[in-house]
Amino acid sequence: MMMQLLNASRRGTALVTLTALAGCAGQATEFHRYTLPVADQRSATSGVSLPESAPTVAVSSVRLADYLDGQGVVYQTSDIEVNEAQTNLWADSLSAQLTRSLQRTLSERLRNHRVLGETLAGDRADTGVRVTLSQFQGRYDGMAVLAGQYQLRDAGGSLLSQRHFELQRPLEDDGYPALVRTLSQGWERVGEQIATEITRQEQMASRSDAASGRTSTRTAPTASP
Repeated sequence: MMMQLLNASRRGTALVTLTALAGCAGQATEFHRYTLPVADQRSATSGVSLPESAPTVAVSSVRLADYLDGQGVVYQTSDIEVNEAQTNLWADSLSAQLTRSLQRTLSERLRNHRVLGETLAGDRADTGVRVTLSQFQGRYDGMAVLAGQYQLRDAGGSLLSQRHFELQRPLEDDGYPALVRTLSQGWERVGEQIATEITRQEQMASRSDAASGRTSTRTAPTASP
């Protein structure tokens, strides 16, 4: 009689265990992986052959604050707390995605330039672009927030310009897909600002060269009769 009770108890325990495992299997964690959307842009050099003399822009890999350099999309839950999502993840390295996106934006805005990665450009770059991001996240008040700074350097590595940027954009909808799209729009805007600054620096250099040429002409000694 005792053995029958023990066997029945074991069978009951096994049934409960299997039922629990089946329930867990039915509630498997669902992961969502995101890429930054590609804007509807035509390649700046598509069907266009740039001359060898075309200025070259070298884009370094975007540097991220440590808390941004993970797999999860970051969400700011208060003025001092941030959370890295466990199931809403970047499909590829965020730094790599941001770098590729920046290259596309610069190519679109600087159509007479070669825009290359730092490695491909080598020592041929006329302008180097370096960007560091300190914020790239959603925020508890329904905003997407981007902040950081960029540097422009000349062919010799000397600093041409260093500027801080900070953008806040409202989310058009709830959820991580809307957050990723809004962050991407903000990042494109940062790229446009960088392109504008590159153009400004080139114009300043051109005016400076022209002024130097005029000065040299005025001060050139005249030949003796």
